[in-house]
Amino acid sequence: MYYLVDTNVFLHSICDEIFTVANLCKENNQDVTITETILNELEPGYYLEIEDEAAKEVYNAVHNLTFGTMGIQIIRLVKLEEIPGAKEELRKIRQRFYGWMRDVDYLKMLISQGVITENDIKKKSFRNKDMGECELIAIAKVSSDEHQIVTNDKGRVFLHPEQNLFDEYASEIGLTVLNSDEWLRKIGHVK
Repeated sequence: MYYLVDTNVFLHSICDEIFTVANLCKENNQDVTITETILNELEPGYYLEIEDEAAKEVYNAVHNLTFGTMGIQIIRLVKLEEIPGAKEELRKIRQRFYGWMRDVDYLKMLISQGVITENDIKKKSFRNKDMGECELIAIAKVSSDEHQIVTNDKGRVFLHPEQNLFDEYASEIGLTVLNSDEWLRKIGHVK
């Protein structure tokens, strides 16, 4: 079993226990798994306007445990191109839920309504909103029950909260999405 862990879980649920949780999973042949996007989202400055020391510690811990920088490699990094069908599935998910981000007329309408600004659209993170969640869904969809997603994100599509990524795929493919508390209980981690 692979647990596809979302950015928010590292930042808000296990920030002080990343090694403990990842090691517990590893000992039980259940890998904590991330994508390159998740790792990038953890990097200070990606979401945060100013560098946050706590976020930097989380990024460093995940990076070191992913690449074995400190001699221990217990977080698994997956690349979409290495999983047959994952990149194509990601493309479909992004088009289905985020295709509006390329619609100039729609973006102009959102700006005129004050929903977003031109500066929002120019930010590096704008077009990548919810990319981590989309990648996790794409991997889980093409991997048939090998992966479960762990996130505290509610799955609402950016600027379109009536649409929910996780609900759509949970009913469509039986996607399993655990919040961090459910996951920690499931793996036997007691705080």
